Amino acid sequence: QETGSGVDLATDTTGVTFRQKTLTLSTAGTHAAPTRKLSAADSGTVFFVDISTVSVVARLPAPSAGLFYKFILNVASHDEGAKDFVLTTGDDAVDINGNLFVHNAHVEVTNATSAVIIDSSDADATIGDYFEVCCDGTDWYIFGMVDSASAIDITNAADGHTVP
Repeated sequence: QETGSGVDLATDTTGVTFRQKTLTLSTAGTHAAPTRKLSAADSGTVFFVDISTVSVVARLPAPSAGLFYKFILNVASHDEGAKDFVLTTGDDAVDINGNLFVHNAHVEVTNATSAVIIDSSDADATIGDYFEVCCDGTDWYIFGMVDSASAIDITNAADGHTVP
């Protein structure tokens, strides 16, 4: 296995090292043609999202218990004011529920939500803004943090946000 590409268990003088798989999402996406359609094989991956020049759309797979993904806006995305990051189920019947901390305030992501967006046209994106999602086999659960209060869009329609 390539070092840094997944679980890396190495015995040396310092002990055992665990590294998660990381990928960068930086190509243009739409609802019809997402930047990445996630799969079970992607579970556990940390995705660094670059919205400095394009909007990125990540579509979650069909629900399956134990799937987990993390998305972090990378350095290049800092202060972006025109492009978006869209996390969608791709299906209005599949829900995202949970809690986000947005500019030091709690925002509930309620049942029937199918897409959560960092919309930088509403407010600049910030380096380190992140979402984590996990699945119980039926629904997706989200938690994360976004610095700018008006940068979050939550929609009940999986394709309910116009991607710039």
